[in-house]
Amino acid sequence: MVDLDHYLQETKAAVDLALMVDLPSAGTSKVGDAMRYSVEAGGKRLRPILCLATAHLLGTGQKAVIGIACALELVHAYSLIHDDLPAMDDSDLRRGKPSCHVVFGEAIAVLAGDALLTLAFEKVAAYGLENRQAAKAVRIATVLAVAAGVKGMIGGQELDLLAEGQTLTLQRVEEIAALKTGALFKAAVKCGALAAGAGQREIKVLSSFASSIGKAFQIVDDLLDSRGTVAELGKPVAADLKKAKATLPVLLGTEAAQARADQLYRLATAELKKLKGNTELLQMLAHRLVYRVN
Repeated sequence: MVDLDHYLQETKAAVDLALMVDLPSAGTSKVGDAMRYSVEAGGKRLRPILCLATAHLLGTGQKAVIGIACALELVHAYSLIHDDLPAMDDSDLRRGKPSCHVVFGEAIAVLAGDALLTLAFEKVAAYGLENRQAAKAVRIATVLAVAAGVKGMIGGQELDLLAEGQTLTLQRVEEIAALKTGALFKAAVKCGALAAGAGQREIKVLSSFASSIGKAFQIVDDLLDSRGTVAELGKPVAADLKKAKATLPVLLGTEAAQARADQLYRLATAELKKLKGNTELLQMLAHRLVYRVN
């Protein structure tokens, strides 16, 4: 049986170490310092871990995929910097520390986010060059770009901003979650599968698994926003309520929202049963992502 806590600890440490290699040295520039500050601020490295766990399921080791895993985290780190900006979610706290723009100012924070996004694609290009995997690198870059762009995170963020104070349908709320959060979860799994040489059927099944998990993860985040603490979340609580954001707990109530997260978790694990090999690690990760407990 997989020791999930040990796996998470070891894999996070490997990702943290790899991330620091390509970031500017401390003191090189304000933008470089802001980049390091945001990446070093913490986080569970869930997206790179999903990428690496997927590759592991398909028989590819960590060393071959670590660059792609780092690219996913760099995209995520960029998105958090920009999400926290006054013009966006206007949050002064991230992962229990002052947000990037609070420490470095808005202009440097914007540039740091831009630089992290750019560095992510530099990592994908380096993967293609170092491993002589140009075709794979192009496919992975495409997946990551789509997930980060108007068909993914940026599109979801736009819909989320426009939905403030509005009453939306269940379908629309889930669409926002699928784009804003689910897109990068899906990209993490799909990029890991592509790096491991997965076939079309495997990619389709794994993408469906990740899509359900991403939406469930967002629901749980929204639930925690209403009942968690600053210490638990590392960011302001009740922020969604204050901004009148359209979330599933607001639309359906907490019990129905939790029931939907449960349903999505079951759908995700049902997809894993269609795959060959030992899917225990991905099953355990899915449970941790949705229920945040062992």
